Amino acid sequence: MKNRGRKMERIDPFLQVNITDNVLDEFFQITKKLKIKTCLLFGTCLGFIRDEGYIEDDNDLDIGVICDEGKREMLITSLKENGFTQRPPFLPSNSIPFFKNKVFVDVFFLEAKGFYSSFDSVQYKGKTYPVPHPIKEYLSACYSNWKVKEMERARYISPKETPGYRRKNT
Repeated sequence: MKNRGRKMERIDPFLQVNITDNVLDEFFQITKKLKIKTCLLFGTCLGFIRDEGYIEDDNDLDIGVICDEGKREMLITSLKENGFTQRPPFLPSNSIPFFKNKVFVDVFFLEAKGFYSSFDSVQYKGKTYPVPHPIKEYLSACYSNWKVKEMERARYISPKETPGYRRKNT
């Protein structure tokens, strides 16, 4: 059954940590198996660095992947085979939204340059996750004052404005 035109119910990662952790871990296991470089981005990255977990009221996982078109198709196929549901993108971009267990996962396809040419890491619940490098400069580029916990005071910059964002081929 297609869900086009219908809003998918989603959970808040901050309130449903175990479910969200499982989806995040499964995503990283799939990309590891496919040998695809993966990192946390935007609000997910910010929360893991600043708050040591998910940000209250951030309603998705933001994940960046670096791969060619062939691996991109393999990733999409593997995600679907593992119960992730692909949704149409909100805007023309090089990201693909997925859902699993009511967790919204926004997958951004990146190039290995700028903040994404190498990675720093963050520890979360005994696991290591890659994040853009250098992380403080990345967060400053995305959020004017990333150390402020009140999101309404943080200035968000779109993915297109961060170095390494791969624009969709039209």
